[in-house]
Amino acid sequence: MLTNINVRGGSLNLKKLLKMVIPGISKLFVIYRLYIKYRKRLPRKFIIDSDRNLLYLNNPKVACSSIKISMFGEQPDIHVFAGVYTEVELDQETGRYYKFTFVRNPFKRLVSCFEDKCIQHPDDICWDSYLFSSLLRVQDFSQFVRRVFLLPGCLDEPHFAGQYRLIYDKGDKCQVDFVGKVENIKEEYEPIRERFNLLPLAHTNRAASLTGKYWMDYYTPFTAWLVYRKYKKDFIAFGYEDEYTKLKEYLKGKK
Repeated sequence: MLTNINVRGGSLNLKKLLKMVIPGISKLFVIYRLYIKYRKRLPRKFIIDSDRNLLYLNNPKVACSSIKISMFGEQPDIHVFAGVYTEVELDQETGRYYKFTFVRNPFKRLVSCFEDKCIQHPDDICWDSYLFSSLLRVQDFSQFVRRVFLLPGCLDEPHFAGQYRLIYDKGDKCQVDFVGKVENIKEEYEPIRERFNLLPLAHTNRAASLTGKYWMDYYTPFTAWLVYRKYKKDFIAFGYEDEYTKLKEYLKGKK
């Protein structure tokens, strides 16, 4: 029986981590099975502008607030525009709409999630309602990564869920007409903004982290490997494999 995964930079003891991360796992087994059976994938949140026949697939921690403000202007709570729709409902009501979304380097996105939900807003109501939030409410990034790694994709909270699972359906069909990269958002969003007469982007994701710590410095060779393994489809489908190479080289240079 496999109890350890040895990789360069560390060793993952599965038995120890399971005991630490999922206490009372037997009590959650029924919930997990039902979740797998009836959900199978992430619920998608779409922001719909029916006046412009425009639809934005909300991807948390990927400049989503900036895009919503560009579509609707400043609002007391810009996130209230996110509504959950099924693909059937979308086909019936918005089949002719132009659909778009943006993706982000998975390494940076997970750091952003950690800083937001574990450091800055640990008592966020939305985060509080997540089944496993108590397990992930930690101040240590390495511990956070290990716990996220152990969760099956269908149980991931949207802020750290795989982007491929969000954008592609079970048949590997892309659900939008355009997928841009947040790293190129100024250039790639502009044609959409001009076509649909949207407001200019007020700002994009801040370059500096909330803690002032460079995002690469959060990682070790081991946690970088864990993130790459968990989000491998994201790295491949959206062209971020070079980011793993760059991170490994950076960490090697720190030794």
